[in-house]
Amino acid sequence: MSPFRNVRRRSHAAALSLVLLAVLGGCRKSDAERAAEERAKIEEKIRDSYTLVPYRALKLTIRAEGQPHAPEEIAALWKALEATRALPDKAVTQEEARQIARQYLDLGVAFYKAKKTLEKRDEDEFPLLWTRWSPDEPPPFLGYDIGQEHALLAAVWLLLDSADRGNRVPATDLVFYELSRAMPQPTWDPTFRVLIHASRGLAFCEAKYHYAAEEELNAFLSEAEALPPAAFPGYRGMEPEQTREALLATGYFLRAWNRMALDRERAAEDDIERALHSLEKLGVENELTWWGWAFIHFRRERYEESAASLDKLAASPYVGEKERQEIHACAQELRGHGDRLPIFLQTRAAIILGQALIARAGGPEGILVTVLGPERAKEVYSPLAWLDRVRQGMGEVSPEQVASGAGDALDAARAVGGKGWQELKWKVKAAISRATAGSDPK
Repeated sequence: MSPFRNVRRRSHAAALSLVLLAVLGGCRKSDAERAAEERAKIEEKIRDSYTLVPYRALKLTIRAEGQPHAPEEIAALWKALEATRALPDKAVTQEEARQIARQYLDLGVAFYKAKKTLEKRDEDEFPLLWTRWSPDEPPPFLGYDIGQEHALLAAVWLLLDSADRGNRVPATDLVFYELSRAMPQPTWDPTFRVLIHASRGLAFCEAKYHYAAEEELNAFLSEAEALPPAAFPGYRGMEPEQTREALLATGYFLRAWNRMALDRERAAEDDIERALHSLEKLGVENELTWWGWAFIHFRRERYEESAASLDKLAASPYVGEKERQEIHACAQELRGHGDRLPIFLQTRAAIILGQALIARAGGPEGILVTVLGPERAKEVYSPLAWLDRVRQGMGEVSPEQVASGAGDALDAARAVGGKGWQELKWKVKAAISRATAGSDPK
């Protein structure tokens, strides 16, 4: 056979391979396409969520009460809502549990009966929650407006969920709703504008919309890096440069956890190392730095150093006993060169570190004290805690009970929830089971 014919055949085979690779490569969706699909799912989730119906009714009632252009039904709704202030945080006896359930059922029925009116009116037609709760106080932030209030509420729901995972009706839909209305304005402080990207990134990551989270966290970091140090406020004794480093460290850690969920561990490693260098500049050493160095040492096969960092993490007084035992076990595995340890998996790490860092900061109320100061934090936290308690109480009342109490067909109630109906029923049953189990006399 002619050698020239062999060359031609090899050339044809090479060309065919290149064509196949191009075709196969074109079949894979880009990150941007996947992110767009996830954002569409988030919009659908907001649109079809049953849990948003009572929540939006609750906020509308608070903001519209006493206003001259409020719907007529608001007075009755406010009366039912006010009655929940006297309810205890947790039932001790079965009789108390029944009374609490009855009160929240009455409130749910009242909202349900008024749903037609509430669907035609929007909460943002009425004064801010801050104006309703603290009419004589200046706003918490410079240039405080409705968008910033929605952003603040989204941050609070994220914080409360992270501080008490597994014992709450999750606020995922509420966070998405609030963030959808937190549109940054040119008048906002630059740092507040970029922090909206960080909040969306964290919320999307928590809900496992990792491509959308990657976009938001990329935007946060690129915009924060581009801002000069002078654009950042000095905060609680920190210089503007230190505030900048703290925000960047937070952003890099968030993006690292998101990238771990995308199995992009090398990129996650780079982000964690960048975050650790920022925290070193600030002189910070805590659960986050111990875990971060443990991860870096593990990735570079320095197992003894990694185990030593985990030992420090396990010794933290802010780590729960169950988590402490798990971390000790991981440290021992590392000394035997174990791999794929739970402490280095994105979901488990986020739970352990999130709870430890929130506990170190004094819990949700302590974090608000740090951000707003003691007096203002009390003004903000008290009504939000009540709002959350009402939301949790209403979450434990089944849609069937509400529809029955309102005298409507169950099909009508189902129509409100759409695709989120089955998911909500599962959550509600779980919540009611926990309430029943915990309400026996001691």
